[in-house]
Amino acid sequence: MILIQHILADARKRLAVLSREALIAEAAEILSNPDTPLVVVCDGQGIAVGVISKSDIMKALARARADAVKMNTGAIMTSPVLSCRVDQTLQRVWESMNSRSLRSVPILDDSGRPQGVAHARDLARTLLDEVTEEEGLLRDYVMGVGYQ
Repeated sequence: MILIQHILADARKRLAVLSREALIAEAAEILSNPDTPLVVVCDGQGIAVGVISKSDIMKALARARADAVKMNTGAIMTSPVLSCRVDQTLQRVWESMNSRSLRSVPILDDSGRPQGVAHARDLARTLLDEVTEEEGLLRDYVMGVGYQ
C-alpha cells in the first residue's frame, strides 16, 4: 500500500498557485507550461478554494470572448476542489480521479494549503512499478530463488 507521500517530490514541482484576483491571463501563462497541468486558486490565507485547468480557460474564452481577458481566476475556477492528502493511498486517489476523468488533483495539507499536484501519470507509473515488483517477488518465491 503506497501513499501519496511517495510521489510528493514530483508533485511539488508541478505546484502553481494564484489568488482569486489574478487575471486569467496569468493562469493561461502558467498552464502553457506542459509540466503544469493545474493552477490551484487560494484565498488570502493560502487555503485552496478552487482549481483552473486549460479547459476552464477555454470555456471562459468561448463564453466571454474578448471580455475574458478582464476576468479573474475566481470567476472561472472549478470549485469545490477534488483533492487528496499525503496519507491517502495511491490506489484510492487513482480510483477517485478515474471516476471523474481527471488527469490531476491538488495535494492539500490538513489545513487545506496546497502541497503539490498529483498527476495520473505518476500514480499509474508508481502503481505499475508496485505490481511489477510484487510479480517478481512471487515468481522468485515460486521458483525457490533465494531460499536455498
